[in-house]
Amino acid sequence: MKRYLYFFTIITFLAICFIRQADATPLLAIQAAERCDTCHEMQNRSDPKWMEENYTISERACRLSCGVCHVNPSGGMLRNDSGFLYGTKALPWKTDISKDIQDGLQEIKNNKFLTLGGDFRFLLLSREGSDANPLFFPMQSDIYANANLGRHISLMTQMGLERGGNSAVREAFGMIKTLPYNAYFKAGKFVPPYGHRLDDHTAFIRAKLGLDHSQPGSYVSGYEIGAEPVLLFARFSQFNADVTPAGNTGKTARGISGEMGWRGLWLHLGASYINIANSETSSTSTTDKNAYGLFGALRYKSVSYLFEFDTRRNHIEDSGGSADYDARITFNELNYKVVKGANIKLRYETYEPDKTVNDSRQTRYMAGLNIYPYPFTEINLQYRINNEEAEKANNDVLLLAHIWF
Repeated sequence: MKRYLYFFTIITFLAICFIRQADATPLLAIQAAERCDTCHEMQNRSDPKWMEENYTISERACRLSCGVCHVNPSGGMLRNDSGFLYGTKALPWKTDISKDIQDGLQEIKNNKFLTLGGDFRFLLLSREGSDANPLFFPMQSDIYANANLGRHISLMTQMGLERGGNSAVREAFGMIKTLPYNAYFKAGKFVPPYGHRLDDHTAFIRAKLGLDHSQPGSYVSGYEIGAEPVLLFARFSQFNADVTPAGNTGKTARGISGEMGWRGLWLHLGASYINIANSETSSTSTTDKNAYGLFGALRYKSVSYLFEFDTRRNHIEDSGGSADYDARITFNELNYKVVKGANIKLRYETYEPDKTVNDSRQTRYMAGLNIYPYPFTEINLQYRINNEEAEKANNDVLLLAHIWF
């Protein structure tokens, strides 16, 4: 019975594939498949010639990856021209922008050397059993700067609040870009590529895999190389820890990660792998971590389904010998685009820290509403049922306001 829920979504996914009908965040990437006119102008949308008449396959930038809208090929942070158009024209309910704002934005866009952007998220949290209800705090206050030093060279920096041990500068990397097949090479400080890069850092698939962008240990130093030839994508990264190892043992965490897959009009499907040696060290023990999984999305008209299934193994060595501890993590999210600018979502997550221990499973249910009323704005309302600790009431309500440019 414990394994039933874990495999239920995989079985559903396979069934849908055989039926032939199926329709940084990953949700916007799959939903963008119905808005080709954000970037393209064509008289007849049923005519495929607009896709091929001016480009060879190696030169085509048209795809459904995160890098179409973001400067960072792995997704998140600063938006490029395509991301600006999608965020102001295709996403919100109202698309009117005052002339003063348009003039100011045009000044930024006309500067081809230095591009600026930002994200600000402010949260109201009410948690069952908490002594501080409601609780207010800024979840994010980041400014991005990207310097284009030529057609193929750029320098990207993310600066934000110093909290939770994070430094003011979190991601910073130089990049060689716009190569054939949308290939790129970047080197610096970043979050390794793995699975869905969600804006919700509390999701089990981010927090339990050490990819929570609110934590300093999630950022690494190294290089990443990748390519995105139209519907295919592949990335590989080699890195070492960007923070001092716990316990001052002198052992530096180092690792590799990668992902590859397909992003089509109605189906996104990928596989990920990450391995980190010396991820946790002390005077008496060493922990190596590795994880692998499948992730993707399905779309049918206004309905989208995101999923991810991961297995994490911690290999611990100490004076008493060595042992392996396996964990399973799942993520399922169903979205319905009610009207332009409004999206309803239902989410189900599980985390099983040690599959050999009974009653170790943690679950989380979420019902939410995302509203994009005007350009540069988002309102996110969620109710979450958290079954993470036995007999502990910690369900919560979240109201998040997001402003970006």
